[in-house]
Amino acid sequence: MPAAVLAALVALCLLVLGGCSAIPTKGPVGVIAATEAEADAVTPAFDPEGPAPGATPERILRDFITAGTGASDGYSVARQFLTPELAQSWQPEERIVLFRSDPRVEKREAEGVYQIQLETTGTIDARGVRTNSPVPATETLGVRMAQVDGEWRIGEIPDGIMLAQSSARDLLLSHSLYFYSSNYRYWVPDARWFVRRTGVTARIVGAMLAGPAPYLQGSVTSAFPEGVTLARDSVPITSGTASVELSSEVLENATSLGLQQMNQQLQANLLGLNDVTSVEMTSGQPIELGDPSPELIVPELAPDVGGEQVAIAGNELVRVRNGAVVPIEGLPSVAGSQPRDPATSVSGSAYAFVNAARTTLFVTAPGSEARAVAKGSALTQPSFDPDNWVWTTRAVRERSEVLAIPPGGTEANASVLAAGWLGDRKVKELRISRDGSRALMVTDRDGVGEVLLAGITRSTEGVPQSLTTPLSLPTDGTIDTAKWAGQSAIVASSTGANEEATPVILQLNGEQETMAALDGVLGISAGSDAEDTFYAQAGGTLYRRIGNSWVDEQLAVVDPAFPG
Repeated sequence: MPAAVLAALVALCLLVLGGCSAIPTKGPVGVIAATEAEADAVTPAFDPEGPAPGATPERILRDFITAGTGASDGYSVARQFLTPELAQSWQPEERIVLFRSDPRVEKREAEGVYQIQLETTGTIDARGVRTNSPVPATETLGVRMAQVDGEWRIGEIPDGIMLAQSSARDLLLSHSLYFYSSNYRYWVPDARWFVRRTGVTARIVGAMLAGPAPYLQGSVTSAFPEGVTLARDSVPITSGTASVELSSEVLENATSLGLQQMNQQLQANLLGLNDVTSVEMTSGQPIELGDPSPELIVPELAPDVGGEQVAIAGNELVRVRNGAVVPIEGLPSVAGSQPRDPATSVSGSAYAFVNAARTTLFVTAPGSEARAVAKGSALTQPSFDPDNWVWTTRAVRERSEVLAIPPGGTEANASVLAAGWLGDRKVKELRISRDGSRALMVTDRDGVGEVLLAGITRSTEGVPQSLTTPLSLPTDGTIDTAKWAGQSAIVASSTGANEEATPVILQLNGEQETMAALDGVLGISAGSDAEDTFYAQAGGTLYRRIGNSWVDEQLAVVDPAFPG
């Protein structure tokens, strides 16, 4: 969409609530082209063949796997490989197994029993949530074959299809659902994957109505009441307007504000998909939204943290700005506290750091002396959330404890977050997302590093309460540090003064990008997912990523960090 057209559309949507209230323009969203007459039509990526006459069980199973690439007509070709009974009940998109290398088909001792062995790269569940497999990983599927009119057919096999990783990008669509943060100020992305086939718009809306992924449940909000569904299995698109017909529950106890928030959420999820430029909600007839409510908040899609970093130089907190190191005006000296791992709020009105021994957490601001707000062992780098709570973790009896300290507070009135799933994991890093709804953690358990993403639940007053059971982001190799790079990407790396590191960008949809290697990486930072906002501290200087290379900024700073 041309920039001028998009700008005009933004202005129009802000003026006309029935059009849209917030327009996502970034994020991992794939778009399937479609004509106005066939808004949901998708040309199949592959056109598999049905069973060959006289085929052996092994051949039937191999061809059945290939037939899973043909989603047209309800996977009609793949169903030909099944017995009539199984063909009726089989749910092809209940689970998608992504694999590399050729599947192995083996006959077992029992008559008609076979197994399929796969070297997996990940799975996608019925909600579109993708889980990457640790490397290496294998999965074995049990199968029972049966004779139908003298031909071998599959009588028993788990629901789902199997797709080669090399074909996944052609067959699958990556799309971020959006939910409100608990305070309605931000959009929180929820990465999903859908099969490219007819009806994809309706399936995206259906997934949104069904609610967030498990790790986000309780930490984000949907404007739609529980139980609301699509009234039909399609979302027609006419002249750019998606007509979303909802079940009658949508109107139960509905307020004008609630309906406007629902419309706003639909816009956030559908704009740009199949050329959608506006949304109409209906329930038997068009739903009237009323005049814009004064309480309606237009959420931020990608909170901007700016281009400046806080760092340490000469044992003082400094700013890194436009390739130069500048002092922080009005900030008293903190050299006596031996500062390490600084953090700053997005507004730049507050700073935090730990001492070199990582036993004390300090908070300071221009015109205010540094004050100790928490003590402990193995304190991690502090992180500010959007409401200026300062987060850290500390070791308590060989376990990690998560602390969130309110603005102006100390550990005496801090929230100690419930996170029983941490178990014996040791937290090496904790970073709060820029929407305040998610916690990125790097943990160590028995010498194995993990990158975890948990939701943050809060009270109605916004007080942090717990961390949800996390989503694991598997990576190749050792990971010691990770930072947010925008809303849907994370940059992670190993560290070591005498080691070579290969930082990696982890997308929340499961995709990964490996950066160029760099010797002696001690820390990383990222402003957004733009390639020129990735930095690495190595060899006593700061490097910036330009293209796929690291360029020495020739700045002698340590522990650089973007706001947050």
